[in-house]
Amino acid sequence: MSHFTFSDYEEAQELILFALQEINERFGWVSPEAAEIVAERLGTTINRVYGLLTFYADFRTEPRANHFMLLCHGMSCYVMGSQRLVQTLEERYGIGDGETSADGELSVQVVNGCLGVCDRSPVVKLDDEYHGQLTSESLNEVIQRAIAARRGGRSNGESHD
Repeated sequence: MSHFTFSDYEEAQELILFALQEINERFGWVSPEAAEIVAERLGTTINRVYGLLTFYADFRTEPRANHFMLLCHGMSCYVMGSQRLVQTLEERYGIGDGETSADGELSVQVVNGCLGVCDRSPVVKLDDEYHGQLTSESLNEVIQRAIAARRGGRSNGESHD
């Protein structure tokens, strides 16, 4: 008879999540090799690790671009026009949900839940900053400012229009 208890399961689950969070934060994503190492070192299956990686929206299984955007598509943001923002990203940057721009500058994830700042809808979280009450034009400005700031204020002349 096994001496493995429910509390042992919870502890093992927490250890796996902690390891994945550390990898995700340090490298911006969890590579297949890293997932295999976590499974091996923590005595679990790769299927269980991938189950956690795909269940939680914060985990990335592909490298991120220089900038990462969460675009809220929850009820309040949807009513206030988040679909226009999705269209703007597709038209100006050639990217949709879960994709990265060809130049590697921007990755986008559309969140069907809520980012928790409904009073400012529609909202995006670009890197670690929230931007609200966005239009197509102001979204483009926010993105271009972030790209320029990363380049030290220099713009390469691309407008993405």
